[in-house]
Amino acid sequence: MTPDLRQEATREDRPLVDLLLQRLEHLILEGNLKAGDRLKEKSLAAQWDVSRGPIREACRILQEAGLVEVVPNRGVIVRRVNLQDVLHEYDVRAALWRLGGREAARNLSHRQMDGLDRLIAKMEAAIGDNDIDAYCRLNAQFHDAIASATGNRPFIVLQRRLVLQSRLFRSQSLATESGFPERNDDHRLMLEAFRKGDAETAGALSEEHVLRDKARFIASLEKSGALPANHDGLS
Repeated sequence: MTPDLRQEATREDRPLVDLLLQRLEHLILEGNLKAGDRLKEKSLAAQWDVSRGPIREACRILQEAGLVEVVPNRGVIVRRVNLQDVLHEYDVRAALWRLGGREAARNLSHRQMDGLDRLIAKMEAAIGDNDIDAYCRLNAQFHDAIASATGNRPFIVLQRRLVLQSRLFRSQSLATESGFPERNDDHRLMLEAFRKGDAETAGALSEEHVLRDKARFIASLEKSGALPANHDGLS
């Protein structure tokens, strides 16, 4: 039986559009909806027993995030992400995180930094358990907490959009997550800079963290054979 999303929205005190957006985003990023697949308002509304208006609004937000696109005579379809664009987006994210790291170092409270410390410990436990899903969820919470602490809304919106598009490419390719222990070492160094209030070091470490993610991403594509033959020209 299909769960009643309207009741769930009421129970969780969340807008219905938010729940629909979460469901659709999950289907796309987990590969259940693949590149080129249509998001049919009528069938989705019937499936979840909602009106087409909230479905339409959720699709609009997905379009703004770059996960779907509107194609004439076809409607809303899952966007196919270009590898070159994703690599360039890593560079943009790195530059953004230099700014984000600096601003977070100036704004994070001791309580917030203690929360980051607990997330690092939980990620360490996930590494020990080889629990990739838990690590990825905690990693997202770690970076979301830092981004939120900047108080910089354009930064928060842009970095999330770029992360989603990177995840979309991963769902459409053979790229896999890797390098968890090294990534957590980065987290510790970033937190140390935050605790010292060293904005410039925090910014540099945050930028380097994203660039290392880019290098691991390329390595995972090379290992899987998912890079094109002329990939030497990509950067």
